[in-house]
Amino acid sequence: METFKKIETMDLKWIDKLAQEEAVQSFLKEHDLGMDFLKKNASDFLLWKDTLDRCKDCPGLSSCSQPLAGKRKMLDLDADGFLIQNFVSCAYQIQVDEKRKHQKQFWLSHMSPKEYEIDLSSLAKGQAKEYQLAFRTILSSIQDSKGVYLYGQPGVGKTYLMLGLCNLFAKENKSVCFVKLPQLISDFKQNLTDNEYRLKNMALLQKADVVTLDDMGAEAISAWTRDEIVLPILEYRMAHQKKTYFTSNYAPEELFNQYIIRNESNSKISALRLLERIRSLSNPCKLSGESRR
Repeated sequence: METFKKIETMDLKWIDKLAQEEAVQSFLKEHDLGMDFLKKNASDFLLWKDTLDRCKDCPGLSSCSQPLAGKRKMLDLDADGFLIQNFVSCAYQIQVDEKRKHQKQFWLSHMSPKEYEIDLSSLAKGQAKEYQLAFRTILSSIQDSKGVYLYGQPGVGKTYLMLGLCNLFAKENKSVCFVKLPQLISDFKQNLTDNEYRLKNMALLQKADVVTLDDMGAEAISAWTRDEIVLPILEYRMAHQKKTYFTSNYAPEELFNQYIIRNESNSKISALRLLERIRSLSNPCKLSGESRR
């Protein structure tokens, strides 16, 4: 409100003050403009100065006071010499964008914005022996034809390791999918009548260079989710030798029991088919330790 009061009561005193601002002087000099142009567009320049003042001594994006966090208003001239406004990223936002530029390589993702900044190379520092072992297994899988089935108790860091790995593959320009299987199944159920939605997302998960299915066995399991969603994804990826990773709270033999559906004929055979494809696509690795949550 204070800025707008200044505009309403603007006089030569305020315009003279504006003319002394370094940014205003630089703009006028760069475009070979004089005081008449400043007087004509004084309100726009004053608002611009307010934008610049908001950025002074800013410690970071978490303290950003701009209407659009990480963006500040800038002035420019169009082809006809009229003043125009646009928004540009500040230095802090540019740093964040640089850390997340690989995000475009994710075809399907349930990751939060901050999770795109997880760096695999830094995850093993200062960690316990069990974690170091799992970390080395993950690293060695990068050059292997198979992925990893990473299992262990909730909260030991399975998902975090896979997030870092997915970011690494994306930075190498691989197409990547990272999906939380319970959320994926829930999304498919909510769009049950939308066949195009299902086929599109199934194709992404089948054809991406690298796929991580997070939290296997925690989804709402039914014959439909097992045989019409999960199995076709794994079947395609196995046939086309696509790198696939898994996380689960269950060891492989325990996962088998999760996919056996009571009162379903041939249920054990269907569960075994699923487990065989997981074994074909990945090597098991247990991550022990205490919960980090």
